[in-house]
Amino acid sequence: MAVTGRDEADFQTARLAIANIMLINALVLAAAAALATSVHAQSAIEPPAGRLYLSAWLDTTDSRPGAGDGDRPKLLNGRLGFELGSVQYGQPIPIVDYPFPIEQVEATGNNAVIVLSVNPEPSPWTITDKDISTLTEMCGRINSQGRRILLRFGPEMNGNWKAWGQQPTAFVALWRRVHAALRRDAPQTALVWGPSSGNGYPYRTITPTTVSAADFALLDTTKDGVVDAKDDPYSPYYPGDEFVDWIGMSVYYYGPTFPWQDNTIAPPGRVAQIISIANFYQTYAVTKNKPLMLSESASAFHINSPTGPGVGELATKQSWWRQYITNATFLDAFPRIKLISLFEFRKFEETEILNAFKQDFAAVKARYVEAVPLAPSGTVAGGAPAPGTGGNTTKNAAHAVPAPVAVGLAATAAVLAILMPLIPLF
Repeated sequence: MAVTGRDEADFQTARLAIANIMLINALVLAAAAALATSVHAQSAIEPPAGRLYLSAWLDTTDSRPGAGDGDRPKLLNGRLGFELGSVQYGQPIPIVDYPFPIEQVEATGNNAVIVLSVNPEPSPWTITDKDISTLTEMCGRINSQGRRILLRFGPEMNGNWKAWGQQPTAFVALWRRVHAALRRDAPQTALVWGPSSGNGYPYRTITPTTVSAADFALLDTTKDGVVDAKDDPYSPYYPGDEFVDWIGMSVYYYGPTFPWQDNTIAPPGRVAQIISIANFYQTYAVTKNKPLMLSESASAFHINSPTGPGVGELATKQSWWRQYITNATFLDAFPRIKLISLFEFRKFEETEILNAFKQDFAAVKARYVEAVPLAPSGTVAGGAPAPGTGGNTTKNAAHAVPAPVAVGLAATAAVLAILMPLIPLF
């Protein structure tokens, strides 16, 4: 078939138009893919409106006589008569000796979300890209088994008791390296930013001689030349909305005053007060729309208190959990709280305490997402997708097309359908 000059001109015009459309679409797809990736982990793990997870960080290495080899998620589920929607473990980076005991999670046979608290220690600023990849690739392998992870990296970074604490410039840079690696290796792992409560911040004297000039400039949020209680305890350490999936904060009751050795009733409204210091809840959970986890929570009972048992162990602990875990009014007032984690240290529940908690918990039990059996394919027993995963593992999630990307592809197809008739067929 002969090609005329007119045909050749039409062909070149159509080819140029297609090239332009493909370039534009490539940019759209790249932006859409980045957006989809940044929100994927958050949306995949966040419970539906009005629901949240109950989690626990157990003392799995209890060395007391008669304690066996410590507590286990499966044992706690049995005692509660409830399959916790989440379990928490600690993991150092670099992973020198061994990863956290995933087999304890697997023993539950359910799809509980793993909260992994990762401490960059003992030297956070010497962590290599390989160290980070070892961590994120481990998360990716766990994701591929249908298990979701909330990675709580470098918690309490605004405190002076951490090796990575109160060094916002280096911390944010390290955080963003971890974020990039997670997005590459572990699509169903969300990154959790969890500062310490601003109560008592900055916890020590900070001067231009105790921190770098760059850090001092960041920490002095009021720009008055000093770092004190008037400065924002959170914003200098925040890596940016696009680098954070969830937020977290620990809430503890140790007693009324330092040195925290008296066993007393917790002051009413204390949990709400902690998460509202410096407008933390409003700023990060509401305005920035980040799911909030109470990443560690407990009431201490001082066994060797010089003032004795005080009000007693049950009253001390019940006054605390009734403020938030089993308090429907509190949960209604703070709907962006999506996970509450109990912290257990060297303590199995006394029968009286366990029964009291179960009785109080029954009133709000329906609010909490209960874990369901997990099949090897990453689906729940019976073939339904595991809640929050859409049935995707890391392998097949890579083939899923996010909605913005699908729209871009559809637009390209439509344009090609119009332009293709202009191109001569040979």
